[in-house]
Order: sequence, then structure tokens, then C-alpha cells
Amino acid sequence: MTHEDQHTDLLDFPGAAALERAGRTEPLDPAVQARAHSLVLGAIAADAADTQETVRAEVVKPRFGRNRMFALAAAVAAIAVGAAILPVTDIGGDGPAASASASEVFTSMANHFSIADRVNSESISEHLKGESATAPYWKTKVRTWVEGDKAHTDTVYLSRNKVFIRTQSGRTITKSNPSGTSWSVGNTEVKWDDLDDLPTQPDALRRALSAGAPGSADEQTVQQAGSLLTEAPVSPRLRSALFRVLAGTSGAVVKEGVKDGAGRTGTQISWKWTEKLPVHSDHNPNWIVRPSDGQILELNQTRGKQDGHISQRATYLQTGPAKNTN
Repeated sequence: MTHEDQHTDLLDFPGAAALERAGRTEPLDPAVQARAHSLVLGAIAADAADTQETVRAEVVKPRFGRNRMFALAAAVAAIAVGAAILPVTDIGGDGPAASASASEVFTSMANHFSIADRVNSESISEHLKGESATAPYWKTKVRTWVEGDKAHTDTVYLSRNKVFIRTQSGRTITKSNPSGTSWSVGNTEVKWDDLDDLPTQPDALRRALSAGAPGSADEQTVQQAGSLLTEAPVSPRLRSALFRVLAGTSGAVVKEGVKDGAGRTGTQISWKWTEKLPVHSDHNPNWIVRPSDGQILELNQTRGKQDGHISQRATYLQTGPAKNTN
């Protein structure tokens, strides 16, 4: 069997039926399925081309084993149909195991966005497209809860110099930012159009995020990475790099099967900081993520001396670029 003929139907892989059933989804649309086929074939062709450039022609060895091919097919198919239905484990053994470490979970999420960046197709769901930096708005629908208050769901449209908030009560709030929307990266502020200039090599990106930390460099790195991943129009390439930085950040504890504020089940990754940044209260962050599609479902906090007692939640129901505020 050669690299070119080892597939007959790339959507005919172990777990394909589960892929369609997961989340009670309808069977794949024929047009989307055809497009997913095309994406996988393109990825294979690109990989073959890369191999031929770097390995002597007479000793070319495929870099995709059969299990790896199944995993790629499943990943691209999941991206093509909305990136929300691929099981965490199972296909080809390429997903993180049930007892995976935080490093393995974040690496899996990084790989998801590496595939999205490589494919770069119009069929990829909106939040994965390379439109993030060029869209006029970044839309976030978030359910917020603070201990002692009722939860409320607001939709935030962030632009380069304004923020529009549609509240659960029906009000619309508009705030201007004449100096321009920006995010903290290390000891500097990075504006919307400069996000693509951030390094995407994990070591360089870590240095940028941790620069000038007044306390724990790891804490500042996690805090700023979380802000970029949930609030900023970062590209799939930068998103992947941020997850790789987190994969190399020690001290995280993983707990499977945790529900977020919307009742969705994910993987919880928690940190405990012994040296608090001066601007922080005594709280530790917990992230609830879904490794199967690289999504952050929720960021919540627990009091430092009360393990498991959540004091506030931000549950992300929808994130991605938007063309308007409707």
C-alpha cells in the first residue's frame, strides 16, 4: 500500500458513525462531506510535498500512519461541520486519554488549531477562520455569575475602538475607547491590528507573556493567555501557539467530567498560585475546556483557601468574528 492509495473513502473510519451521532447531530450534509474530503486530500498532498523536500527521494517514508490518517480525517471533518462533535478519545488514539495531563490536553487543543491554520478553508466554522484579525467585530456571548448575585447572559461586540454590549434585559450599552482596543502581553499593550505580529514560537511567546511579571511569571502567562484566547480576535496559528505555551506551563491539575455553568461537560484544568500577583485577590483559576474541538467553555475562580468553592464564573456560549452587531 502506498501513501497515495492507502485511502478509498477518508470518511469511512472507525468512529465515523459516532461522529455523526455525537451531540445528536444530523448526518453530514453531502456538500460539507465532499468539502471535508477535499480538505483531507489537500492536507495529504501538502504533507507528501513536505516529505519529498526534506527526505531523499529514494527513501521517502510516509509521515502519516493509518491511525494518524483516521485522526486527521476526523479532525478536518469535525472542523468542516462546526468543530463541536468529535469525541475526546477514541479515534486512532490521537486524542488525550481520560487521565491525560494538562500538557497533553493543551497539546491536543493546539494541534486542533494547527490543522485549522493549515487547511485555511472557507468551510471551516467561523471561529476557526483566518478572518479574526480582519472582521470588524469580535463577538462573545458569555454567561456571567458572581457569588451572591444572579447569573446573566450578555453578548459583547468588541471593535477596534468601541464595545457594544447587548444585555439579557434588552439594553444596549456602547462604550468608546479612543486609544484603541488592546490586550496586555507581558508589560506592554498590544492593539487589535498588531496581534498577528506576536511570536508564534512557544518559547518566544512565553517570554513575551511573562515579561515584567511583578510576581509569578507562570501566573501572568496563564492570565494573559486566557484573556487572549477568550476575548481577542487571535488567528488559529496564534491560538495554537498560546495552547502550546500553556502545555509547557507547570503546576496545572486535570479533572475530567466537570460541568460548566451551562451544563456542558468538559475537562477542568486548575492552577494554585502560592505567590499572588499584587493586583490579584486570593483566587485561583479553573478552566473548563473541550479538547475535542479546542474550545474554552468556561473560566471560573475558587477562593484560595476553599478548594472547590467557586466564587465566580464566565461561561462562554459563543465566540468568533462578526460582520455586524445584529
